[in-house]
Amino acid sequence: MTTAWVLRGGASFGAAQVGMARALIEAGHHPDLLYGTSAGALNAASLAADPTLAGTASLDRLWTTVRRRDVFPVQVHAVLGGLAGLRDNTFSSGALARWLRKTTALRRLEDGVLPLTVVATDLETGEEVLLDSGPTVPALLASSAMPGIFQPVRIGNRWLVDGSVASDTPIGPAVRAGADRVWVLPSVPAVPMARPRAALDVLLRSVSITLARYTANTVTIWAQSCELYLVPAPLVPGVSAFNFARSRDLIDAAYGLTRAWLEDARPVNASATAPRSPQG
Repeated sequence: MTTAWVLRGGASFGAAQVGMARALIEAGHHPDLLYGTSAGALNAASLAADPTLAGTASLDRLWTTVRRRDVFPVQVHAVLGGLAGLRDNTFSSGALARWLRKTTALRRLEDGVLPLTVVATDLETGEEVLLDSGPTVPALLASSAMPGIFQPVRIGNRWLVDGSVASDTPIGPAVRAGADRVWVLPSVPAVPMARPRAALDVLLRSVSITLARYTANTVTIWAQSCELYLVPAPLVPGVSAFNFARSRDLIDAAYGLTRAWLEDARPVNASATAPRSPQG
């Protein structure tokens, strides 16, 4: 049986996927294929390089040492230029590019221990773009290029933005690639959350509501074609999508929640009386 992990986006909420990955690997659920979108693409790339508990420990260190200035440094001229319509972004992706070059283990997407696919969106056509070869850093920048926040990334003859726009939960590509078991690792919890206060957090929360509905529909469709598991994301109050101060809390909460959930985890389309999920 071929197992794919699909890692969704979610900015700083992506830290939760580290705890999920650790719990899944400890329980014997190992991926054969990795698909990632936005923050999930960064995590998928790290796991493709080292899909072991040691790899999750390295990813843990990345999330608990990264700071806002490494990803979202505030530059007044960029913000004002974006708001005035003089730029196509409000944050420069230069800091993120430097951080990725320093921390990303894979020089090229195809260099991993496991096959890796990074999802982006063609800004002109709206099409889902699957990147599985070529330099890693540009692909991760494209997959994470939140519209209006970071500038689009040119790869080949396409201008690419955040993969979540076209395919936040790329289950279909994983199934078409041969996966008959899929684990979806979200980041933002699918439960009511307190009203965000910062403008960018309101924006991301609004987008996440739309994406949650899209994901629910995607899960319903593809649950008929594979053995599909949807890992729950923890609710950690006070998390800002653009601040990494709560990464430790997100990782630990996700680890505990996933371990407890795995005790009775069943595929999405399984009945309440179905046998417990197999190891794999």
